[in-house]
Amino acid sequence: MDTIQMDQNQLNDALYDKMDKEQQEYRAWLTAQPPDEILDHAAEFTIREDILVEMEVVELPAEQAAALLASPTPLADLYREWSSVETHHMEDIRDVIEDCTEKLAAKGRERPSVLGGLKRPAQPGPDKGAPPKHSEPEL
Repeated sequence: MDTIQMDQNQLNDALYDKMDKEQQEYRAWLTAQPPDEILDHAAEFTIREDILVEMEVVELPAEQAAALLASPTPLADLYREWSSVETHHMEDIRDVIEDCTEKLAAKGRERPSVLGGLKRPAQPGPDKGAPPKHSEPEL
């Protein structure tokens, strides 16, 4: 194997290990917080986990891996960068809502409603011209 490639692999492995350790420290800090603080950081924790998952498969060029490895907190740096970028998160959620509800509505059109069997015919009442159930005796 080429030495440059080995160096690149070693740098990427070292970077992943450093970021994994950083996330474990963040997790330990976060789980020691009160519930409200944990909830405030839930999205950040999730994105940091996603970044870490992606770092398992991405192969950065040696120069880029080395630059990120030089940071004391490479995972926090990537999270800060991610949080400053415009994403389509809300549009993705809206698309999922629309797709899901359309599928559910289409299924509903394919089969009869469960509520159809629960309908009862209207019962005549006193105002509908039916005699009262209990008549008073005539005097």
